[in-house]
Amino acid sequence: MSPQATTITYKTIGKLDIPLDIYLPEHSTSSPPVLLWFHGGGLLQGHRSKVPPHFLRSISKYNIALISADYRLAPQVGVQDIFEDVKDCIAFIRSSDGLVKHLDASSKIDISRLAVSGSSAGGYLAFLAGLYIDPKPNVILPIYPITDPLGYFFTIPQPGPLFRDGGAVSSTLPKEALKAMLEEGNEAEVPAAFRDPQGEIVANNPPNSARNKMYGYMLAAANLAELLHLNIGEDSYRDPENDKWRVAKSVATQGLPPTYVVHGDVDRAVGVDQADEVVGVCVGEGVTVQYERLKGKDHLFDVFNEQEDMEGMYVFMAKYLGTASSGKL
Repeated sequence: MSPQATTITYKTIGKLDIPLDIYLPEHSTSSPPVLLWFHGGGLLQGHRSKVPPHFLRSISKYNIALISADYRLAPQVGVQDIFEDVKDCIAFIRSSDGLVKHLDASSKIDISRLAVSGSSAGGYLAFLAGLYIDPKPNVILPIYPITDPLGYFFTIPQPGPLFRDGGAVSSTLPKEALKAMLEEGNEAEVPAAFRDPQGEIVANNPPNSARNKMYGYMLAAANLAELLHLNIGEDSYRDPENDKWRVAKSVATQGLPPTYVVHGDVDRAVGVDQADEVVGVCVGEGVTVQYERLKGKDHLFDVFNEQEDMEGMYVFMAKYLGTASSGKL
């Protein structure tokens, strides 16, 4: 049976409730640490319910309290606002007046031990948590992460990724169709309300929503930085305000906790160069980092292959989460 989630609102802005789901191990004999995971979708789309199978299995396998949290979506808010949601979510988890107040007496968790993970755009949020949250998480686990909205992959038009064949590399679109996709930017398939920065602010979208085409539109339009409200112009690459949101630019000054990065070398939704750059900087700065650069793996490989266990990542996580401490509740 799949583990059951308890949904809790961790933040309210105006009339908008921003929820998280917490999954607790059954029959736990000790207070489990927390593994916080953020979903992908370019910070433009997605839902906390889309948790990869290995995370759900990790709950009982590694005695983990798994949390999947929503956050506000761009372009109706910018990356600064989204990071504020990440910061507030972690504060809610760590506070003795936050998450634990919503759990029954038998559901004890160790809020002193926190791992932050995320997939794709969620991996980007895991990096931002590692850079800017104080105190830092014990460990971060970015999976095929976005790391730089101004990087080449996101500033050059890309074809929409084709996720077929169990997540393996599939044939590309015919040349004519690819050309049309790049020229049209998929705008016809994405309602203007979702592309409008002044549109309704949401913290998730249902699976049948046309908003789920925002990522393909963004790749074809090569406008992620604009959608995240970065400063765009001739000096965008030298703008210190932008540098805060370009992970490799901040590692030297901000540092990172122990970091485990996973990225496939044929990823068509987030180019592997995004991870390569950050891992290289981490090595140069002496950050404790382990890089699993997977040959022949595309985006969402751990979703399409339900048997993918990501064992190396969980071994790394366990090493740096350590043992229970006085933060046990």
